[in-house]
Amino acid sequence: MARNRPLVMRIITRLAGGGPPVHATLLNRQLDRHGFDSVLVFGNCGPTERNMEYLIQPGDRVERIPALGANPSPWHDLRALIQLWRLMRRYRPDIVHTHTAKAGVLGRLAAVLAGCSCLVHTYHGHVLEGYFRPWVNEVIRAVERSLGRLSSVLCTVSRQQAGELADRFQIAPEDKFRVVPLGLSLESYLQIPAPDFAEARLQVAWMGRFVPIKNLQLLREIAELSQIRKLPIDFILAGDGPERAAFADEVHAHGLANVRLLPWQDRVEPVLQSCHLLILTSHREGTPLALIQGMAAGRPFVSTPAGGTVDLAIGVARMEPRSWWYDNAVLASADAFAFADVLERLSTQRTLLVGMGEASRRFAQNVFSETRLVNDVAALYTELLAAKVPVANRIAEVNL
Repeated sequence: MARNRPLVMRIITRLAGGGPPVHATLLNRQLDRHGFDSVLVFGNCGPTERNMEYLIQPGDRVERIPALGANPSPWHDLRALIQLWRLMRRYRPDIVHTHTAKAGVLGRLAAVLAGCSCLVHTYHGHVLEGYFRPWVNEVIRAVERSLGRLSSVLCTVSRQQAGELADRFQIAPEDKFRVVPLGLSLESYLQIPAPDFAEARLQVAWMGRFVPIKNLQLLREIAELSQIRKLPIDFILAGDGPERAAFADEVHAHGLANVRLLPWQDRVEPVLQSCHLLILTSHREGTPLALIQGMAAGRPFVSTPAGGTVDLAIGVARMEPRSWWYDNAVLASADAFAFADVLERLSTQRTLLVGMGEASRRFAQNVFSETRLVNDVAALYTELLAAKVPVANRIAEVNL
């Protein structure tokens, strides 16, 4: 039976802690007013992961494939692939849009097998290096290059990420990438009053997953060096993950009285309201959701120049030794002394923070609204449906 509206099947590995679940559930719901029907497909979260299925609202169309969220294994992956193919044969989606690494591989393979014409994948980050052994990285890159040729469009959440995937890893030609920045509902963050930067001690917040890619050792070293220098700074760290217990042990072992550990926050507004700025020490990032939320609340940030964080810093950089100062942020070398120097300067020159906070809020409001995100994606889908390329033609172009 013919449909009056095109159907989008959105696939994500699981709704675990971070930005991708927010992105996927928002689009699944909001594209309705642009004339698209949507169904969101996801797997189960692991027992130690922060489950964000609370983002699903009554009326959202969803399908669960438990094996999709399981740890990679031939058996689980084959089951998930077959179940995805069956769902696609039942729904007959006009567009298949995948998010995150495992869903991107299995979802696009199933879409090819089911004969779907429009394949879109969003890279929120990537696992092309830093996660696995070198030979595994090479296999993953080869798979991504083949899937890139089969895809209609590859989306990234930052310009920096698009350039890296096209030029450094050569996943696909540059003209196949579209930069679609994250978008979210900002109202609750925009309503948070600007902090009093004149308070005796600066409160620096970190929010996220306690995992190796976040460079937690650097975060601990920054707190330790700040305490040694007797800087008037406290660190509020909120999150969970497999490295949390070990990190808490290190905080205790080093006697870091300037560190306060909080559990994962389903609502981050209280943490943002209690801090003056945010910090990020990651090795790699897509576009950190916590920094966008913080900017909307008028909080500047200090970060390593990791991935998409570069695109969150606005204005012309003022270069200092081991740091780059922007209108709303400071990017620092991945070195505790560089971060401590930045924090010490900010603690003694509080007027800098006032202007940076104002610039942060303006930037977030102009660039990262959910309205802009939904409009961008709806326009992309409309363009793709108007210029469908049969998937068989793309398969013929792949050199396996």
